[in-house]
Amino acid sequence: MARSTRAHARRSQPVTYQVRVDLDDAKPPIWRRLLLSSELMLDELHAVLQQAMGWTDSHLHQFLFGENKMDRFAEQFHMKFMLDEGADGVLENQVRLDELLAEPTDRLFYRYDFGDGWDHTLVVEQVLSRTGDEPPALCIGGARACPPEDCGGIWGYLDLLQDPTSAPGGAVPDGFDPTYFSVEETNACLRDLAALPVPNPEGGDRHFQPAATAVGWLLNRVGAQGIRLTAAGYLPPAVVTAAMDELRWRDQWIGTCTREDTTAPVFDLRETAAQLRLLRRYRGQLLLTKKGAALRDDPESLRRYLAASLPTPPWWASGRYAPDTGPAAPS
Repeated sequence: MARSTRAHARRSQPVTYQVRVDLDDAKPPIWRRLLLSSELMLDELHAVLQQAMGWTDSHLHQFLFGENKMDRFAEQFHMKFMLDEGADGVLENQVRLDELLAEPTDRLFYRYDFGDGWDHTLVVEQVLSRTGDEPPALCIGGARACPPEDCGGIWGYLDLLQDPTSAPGGAVPDGFDPTYFSVEETNACLRDLAALPVPNPEGGDRHFQPAATAVGWLLNRVGAQGIRLTAAGYLPPAVVTAAMDELRWRDQWIGTCTREDTTAPVFDLRETAAQLRLLRRYRGQLLLTKKGAALRDDPESLRRYLAASLPTPPWWASGRYAPDTGPAAPS
């Protein structure tokens, strides 16, 4: 894979970048101020941005390095899945943050969810010395809540603020407050992120075993006949309940576990499988793709596929919801 031709040399000594992250075109502004280790790789930065902004990592993403986000000569940095699908660019886990950012006013662009198109601009505000015992990422400021996923991008979100009934079905969580933001809660999420096992090229796919177990369960549940979705496009309650029971997630979740739109682990499990093109929707049914059918009965290949396609194990497979013991036997 070709390396970036516009990157700086890596620093011999790590520093801390004070970076402001803005969600483009948000009015009022939605932003975070982060202290980031210059040694972060771009796939690690992606995970930090997901936590700091409040996204759920349910969609594809990319980084752009150029004059602006519309620069047709901007360098693109992708997850492996996108490169395997023919995207032009550099593998994100090969590029370190200090290869792209060096001085105040340097910028990097981050795009999340190619459908809704959530664009973010990262600007270096200060370059600070680093003692070596700081966390890799720390939030020191910010404003306003992350928009709900799948609400139509920034313009759909602005419409939603004016008229909450304009949101797609289930897009607005109960109790959503667009003005809410907590530095403390954000840093708690970043601390949890730092504690997760990080996959490595040599045998790193073992960290994806809980994710592979859950995805494999869903692929087998869909099976050759598919699953008829509800009128609102969600998994039927019986399947949601079975997932929470058989994957042993119920004890870690508060709620009835019957509606997919209010049971985040099951919702994000299906979204991940769909984003990785293992499942597809057709005429109200959830069906296996050819790749999904091929991997359904091959758990080793499924685990390797997830490890190659995702920068880190999904949050629902981090150990909080998916113990390494695997799913319980169906009753």
